[in-house]
Amino acid sequence: MFFYNIIMTQKIYTPVWREQFQVRSFDIGLNAVMRMGSVCGYLQEAAGHHANHLDLGYHYMQQQGKVWVLSKLFMEIKQLPGWGQDFYAETWPLGLERIFYRRDYRIHNGNETMVSACSYWLLLDLKNRRPMVHPIDQAVLDSNAGKLAMEMPADSFHAVAGDLIEERMVKYSDIDQNRHVNNARYVEWIFDLVDQPVLEQGSPSFFAIEYKHEVKAGDTVSMYKTRLKNGKLTYYIEGKLSDNNQTCLRSKIVF
Repeated sequence: MFFYNIIMTQKIYTPVWREQFQVRSFDIGLNAVMRMGSVCGYLQEAAGHHANHLDLGYHYMQQQGKVWVLSKLFMEIKQLPGWGQDFYAETWPLGLERIFYRRDYRIHNGNETMVSACSYWLLLDLKNRRPMVHPIDQAVLDSNAGKLAMEMPADSFHAVAGDLIEERMVKYSDIDQNRHVNNARYVEWIFDLVDQPVLEQGSPSFFAIEYKHEVKAGDTVSMYKTRLKNGKLTYYIEGKLSDNNQTCLRSKIVF
């Protein structure tokens, strides 16, 4: 008689995901550093890869009848990477806060932190669009406990009482595989409203965006802007669906 020892192996997850990227020519703006839309794109890319590694990625969740939706993103910017520069994007989950899953990020050059960010995500039921809960590996959460890339700002989003700047119809280039406007495309819309001389002179020190309602192909979004100069130059931007005046996004930018 033969006896076999069967060893059950359990997958060990990486608590903090680290990926190296290089700034491409199509990432940079008129001041020769990465555009904020591209920054958000790289953060989203790294987060997606880590979610796949944790068995929480897009395809797995879709099979479960669930989908991840970005709700809020906050960013503190010391320096943006320049054309051709190698940089690292790190990201890690911090668990559930009420109905929101927090995920933080850090962009660095190998030594110094360039961008710190935190985000809040909702996990929605694909049928009724209601928030759901799904477990994250406890060892990962324990390892990341207290590891905050930045403190959550107490006051970032306001209803904008400024002028209507433009009406933006959603087109093919705005739409992602979920058939609504991609997170990073909203960021491009927002920075299109910032005065060009301001962008030529420097980069923002703070950026925040709140996604309030999904926007789909064929929708038209009315974009409003307020510019304040009380110490630091600050923009508040709000987008509303033109047909029903429902707010779909709010943003704050500090220079």
